[in-house]
Amino acid sequence: MCYSADMTRSPIDPGTAHDDPPSLPSPYDPAPRPEAELWFLPEGDAPGHGAGEAVALELSPRPRPHRVSLTPEAFLEAEAAQAAALARAAAALAALDEAVRRSGRGMAERLALIEAEAMLRAEGGRAGREEIARHLAQALPADRHRPDIARAAWAVRRLLAAPGPPGELRAFLGLHRVDSAALPEDLQPRPVGSDFDLAAAAFQHGMGALAPAHPLTRAAWGFELWHRAGLSAEGAVAEPATAAARIAAQENRALGFAPLSPARGTWERRGTAEARLAQWLRAVDDGARAAMLEIARVETWTTRAREAAGAMKGRGPAALVEALAVRPMLTTDTAATLAGLSRDTAERGLARLHRMGLVRELTGQGRFRLWAV
Repeated sequence: MCYSADMTRSPIDPGTAHDDPPSLPSPYDPAPRPEAELWFLPEGDAPGHGAGEAVALELSPRPRPHRVSLTPEAFLEAEAAQAAALARAAAALAALDEAVRRSGRGMAERLALIEAEAMLRAEGGRAGREEIARHLAQALPADRHRPDIARAAWAVRRLLAAPGPPGELRAFLGLHRVDSAALPEDLQPRPVGSDFDLAAAAFQHGMGALAPAHPLTRAAWGFELWHRAGLSAEGAVAEPATAAARIAAQENRALGFAPLSPARGTWERRGTAEARLAQWLRAVDDGARAAMLEIARVETWTTRAREAAGAMKGRGPAALVEALAVRPMLTTDTAATLAGLSRDTAERGLARLHRMGLVRELTGQGRFRLWAV
């Protein structure tokens, strides 16, 4: 409540009691704008328009979001636009396939471990190829078994299969038919039962739409389609990447997959069909070249180790060198079996090669030891 000058309790409007007189504008008031700039006037009040006359406001069109087209037709168009890159990637993969055929299955195992390690890292896993190899060799302590390592081991086994497409997806993933109603929701990382069969059928149907395309193009499309069909848990990389790698190499003779591990971001789903195919083809080209360097590295080591073993007494060192050359990693027992030696002789021979700097012991433990070139 405000009071007048005679201190009577007559109320004074607080909204006008302290207003400045109209003739005394504040120095902080902005300069008045001419009516021509007042675009917000309603119809009939804008300058130059009569009462009731509509005012046309010229508004710039609002940009509409661009929707990326990812269809089989888009991938076919992308393939036609990138014929040269497709030819380079296909030639690099064919040269790698021939090099692996000459080197033997051990080289394919070596490349598969590298690929599975990269897939696991893309999912956020930490296990390396040595730990995956120990799991495959059943030399890993039971308390260290983790689902991510088991998933990587699954990928290695699938990558080492004979060249060809994934085939029936339930068998490819190693699944058993399960009633989805029998599982809690938090234990259903993928569709199960009849829901999985529907998702698998949708994937196979979508792949059929790109049947005329080159296997490398079909692989890029297959990686996207796998996620769309919901065949794996959200964020999974190993399963769709393994399937796509096998689709890419289905015309090979020796190597059952196309390695992509050196390329960062290859397994990310971003961009148009043309951008994704371009990145995929670069990854195949780079992956094949990196694999060829790995083959050359092992061949160089084999030549040097054979020369060193030839100067040693007995057949043990030379036999161990040959065993290490054909397998990426060996336990002592496996090395003894491949070299035709007793376990004690193999252990002494491996220790001697280790002191010479020719082999590495990967675990740093007294038991479950693992050896590699």
